[in-house]
Amino acid sequence: MDKSMAERLTELREKNHLSQTAVANRIGVTPALISAYEKTERNPSIDRLISLADVYHTSTDYILGRSIADPNAIFIEVNGLTENQIRILRELVETMKTQNDGRK
Repeated sequence: MDKSMAERLTELREKNHLSQTAVANRIGVTPALISAYEKTERNPSIDRLISLADVYHTSTDYILGRSIADPNAIFIEVNGLTENQIRILRELVETMKTQNDGRK
C-alpha cells in the first residue's frame, strides 16, 4: 500500500531525528501546523512543501507520492556553485557509480 503524504512527512521527520517543534522552527510555522500536516488535517502550501523538502533533504515529488525515492538517494543543493563545480560533482558521482558496478 502506498504511503500518504502525511505518513511520508512523519517518516521523514523521524528519519531525520527531528521533533515537530524543530521542523516548525526551521520553516517558520507552529508545531501545531506540522502536527496537522502529519494527521492529514491540513496540506502544506507549495512554499511550505518546498521548505519541508529542503529540511528533509528530499524532493517535493517524494513527499507528494509522485516518486519512490531510493532510500539511499541523496539530494545535494548546488545553488551558489559554479557550472564547473557542478560538472565536477556530476563527474565524480558517475566515476563512483562506474567503480561500484565492477564491485557488485
